[in-house]
Amino acid sequence: MITWMQKHKKYLVITIWISTIAFVGAGFVGWGAYDMNNNRAKSVAKVGDRSISIQEFQQTYSELYAYYSNLSNGQFTQEKADEMGLDKIALDKIIQDTMLLNFADSLGLSVTNEDMIATIIADKNFQVNGKFDRATYEEALRRSRISPKDYENGLKNKILLNKLFSALNLKANTEDIDMLGSSYFMQDRVSIQVLKADKTSVSIDENELKELWEKTKNNYLTKAKYDMDTTFIEPVKVDANETVLMEFYEENRGEYRDSSDKLLSFTDALESVKKDFALKNTRKFALEEYLKIKKGESNPTSSMSVLEDSIEFPVAELKDAKAGDVLKPFEYKNGYLIVKLKTVATPQVMSYEEAKANVIKEYEKIKSKGALEAKAKSMVDTFNGTDIGFISRDTRKSVNGLSDAEFLEFVMRLFETTNKKGYIVLEDKAVIYNIMEQKLLDSNKIKEYNELLTKNADAIKNGQLGQDLLMALQKRYDVELYYKR
Repeated sequence: MITWMQKHKKYLVITIWISTIAFVGAGFVGWGAYDMNNNRAKSVAKVGDRSISIQEFQQTYSELYAYYSNLSNGQFTQEKADEMGLDKIALDKIIQDTMLLNFADSLGLSVTNEDMIATIIADKNFQVNGKFDRATYEEALRRSRISPKDYENGLKNKILLNKLFSALNLKANTEDIDMLGSSYFMQDRVSIQVLKADKTSVSIDENELKELWEKTKNNYLTKAKYDMDTTFIEPVKVDANETVLMEFYEENRGEYRDSSDKLLSFTDALESVKKDFALKNTRKFALEEYLKIKKGESNPTSSMSVLEDSIEFPVAELKDAKAGDVLKPFEYKNGYLIVKLKTVATPQVMSYEEAKANVIKEYEKIKSKGALEAKAKSMVDTFNGTDIGFISRDTRKSVNGLSDAEFLEFVMRLFETTNKKGYIVLEDKAVIYNIMEQKLLDSNKIKEYNELLTKNADAIKNGQLGQDLLMALQKRYDVELYYKR
């Protein structure tokens, strides 16, 4: 902020807590169908002197798919991958990597068999009891449906890229670290005033409300509904002696714990053991009835419907089912339920009347936020705020009118602006601010976070180097695409 920030603004757009640097391509690939020329049928593209095989592309795609799936806790689907153009992202990435591999070739860098073998042996995924195990290695590749030859060729490329990055690695100097530390640990003495949104004064214009619904109606969907025929299998009564129950307890003792996660004794767990033992035996009867229903030898005994957000019914059991499917029995209300799915009503856009109550809430939120922003804007030059002292990006303090989370958001956004005076709109509040004084370099903070600052400064310099290098390589190496948009 203020003069110093204007002078060094390119350093202020940096996300401080960097974990990885991603090279963003220029979108120089297309997408569509293979060019089936016999000389090129095994490749998706050629970059410089290197061809990119179909297998290499598929492997890169799979790695990216797994990455996004992990980010979304398994909710990433093929449909979402298609929507975001994951195939094009994968091709962009592998073309960038291949440009860098060409450059590494031109520098005389290479990978020996010894380099590759050392990497494989050191990989813990292929070790048993701390030592490389060939059977484990081959089984892992088999499960991944990749041949040792293809895996080792891909590994050589990764090792070569690592050698290139090591050769090009830049180290931050003291000035870099001080500049980055100053941008993060600068302190502003700030005066603020907190305004709250007035939701009670919002009057509703029916025409505006309908217009808002038209623009956002895809946000208002009915809930998926499952209609099904069912048979409930009551828990069977099992007359088991203590010896049988003890054997069952020993087999499953890890399941019986108290509120402190300590194992329960057989005596303390006995009632739960009886219940679980009966449930286990109930499953046998449930599976027999399931097979009869599936073969048409028996019919469900009742019907029910549930919505996708039901908290009383295990809706996850129905997730992948289709109309007509008979589902294997699953635990339900201390027994087992067999389901024959009749229909699945998928979510539909609500009518205006159905969505109206929710649209009104959004309308009131937009209107009150607009009025709040207008009020804050009109007060910037004349407000008389409260001096909260010096704050920096890592400041934590209690401020009247703001929760801890709201204060942290205010601080984060304050240090992103270059305005000495202004306002910041939060969820239902606005904070008018005036920066009265500023301290730049905090030597104590620089020392405290020196290791982290050094790593981030190194990453920033090398990230910028990587982007500049890729731009230069795009001009040096021709790209032939055999798989086009």
